Amino acid sequence: MKPTVIYSAALALLLAVSGAFAETAISDSQLEKFATAYRSIVDLSREYAPKIKGAADSAAAEAINVEAQSKMVAAVKSAGLSKEEYQGIVTKLRNDPELLKRVNSILQAEGAPQ
Repeated sequence: MKPTVIYSAALALLLAVSGAFAETAISDSQLEKFATAYRSIVDLSREYAPKIKGAADSAAAEAINVEAQSKMVAAVKSAGLSKEEYQGIVTKLRNDPELLKRVNSILQAEGAPQ
């Protein structure tokens, strides 16, 4: 169960959505910021998954998970987006194939994981 904690943290960050943001258009600039944040979150997930897996107990795993979540939120803010903006883009990506293509193009140009 420990390895799934980090993925749960990442999903929690991705799934909570601000309804107001979900209704707005997404600019190329926002997508660039999203891609930067996404790459950081993927890197953090890869860094923290083995730490959580190797934790001595569930309390230690939870502490590591909290640290990972904090760094993920900081990565989003560092990229120039609020947590709500990031989450809104994730929600739109699920329902907008053209937007997903735009993000994938940005990520492929940078060689990022998708």
